[in-house]
Amino acid sequence: MGAGDGAIFTRHTASLPPFSVPYLKGGLQRDVEPVLYVHGLGGGGKWESFQMALATVTLTVAPQLPGWQQGQPPEGLDSADAYAGLMLRLLDDVGLQQVTVIGHSIGGWVAACLATAHPERVSRLVLIDPLGLDIPAAPSADLASLDEDAFAAKTFGKLGLIATAQAYGFGAEWQNVRNGQEFERQWKGRTTLTGLLQGRTAAPAMTQALGAFEHDTLLVWGRLDGLAPLGQGEALQRSMPHATLQVVERAGHLPMIERPETVNRLVRDYLLGLEEPISEVVQVR
Repeated sequence: MGAGDGAIFTRHTASLPPFSVPYLKGGLQRDVEPVLYVHGLGGGGKWESFQMALATVTLTVAPQLPGWQQGQPPEGLDSADAYAGLMLRLLDDVGLQQVTVIGHSIGGWVAACLATAHPERVSRLVLIDPLGLDIPAAPSADLASLDEDAFAAKTFGKLGLIATAQAYGFGAEWQNVRNGQEFERQWKGRTTLTGLLQGRTAAPAMTQALGAFEHDTLLVWGRLDGLAPLGQGEALQRSMPHATLQVVERAGHLPMIERPETVNRLVRDYLLGLEEPISEVVQVR
């Protein structure tokens, strides 16, 4: 399976009354167990390079969490646990009995809830800068109290001008991170999440359950994350029986966006069982 296989995906919608869950599906099921990828604050609905990298290895299912496109969680989904229950129903609908669950940001919170509540459905767990951890020594940012500038500073490893690929044609163009589309996606997701949390910033029960989680786990953290500080990842790695922490240098809360080639390779190697040094990554066991 190569890059061409990973680039091919199809759109589907699962009917899970009272919800409809759109999802993208790509890759082919081979020797590596399939992947369920749960997106972060920026939402889903696009076949990103990170998902493409996963699909070069195995079958990858990437749902769009209900409410994220609209900017408001729907009635009946009032917690990360509720979203995790919906993801379990999605696995049943798609016909996947056991998967590697990968979650980023709020998706990491959902993935952790799913994995700890239903470990029999999870072969491995990958958490990328997850939200929801209750680590008093390294508290999460209070999303509801952040204005746009403070949110941008805590989310991105670097503000100011960055080079981005042109939408059409070859080459790159300069874009101000604070005024870019990615910031707008993340800010909209922050608004959705604060509506969902209703003042809650952490989940003590979920954090405690992760400490007893017996499955192999990969933790990926941007060193400069200001929403879920690196100290949370270090504490979580120490508490989990079978967890490895990979710290991505020069990245904030969005390492797969800020350092895409690094994170794509890191997670792909993990799925394949490869261990090799990767530039800009510090491993903690």
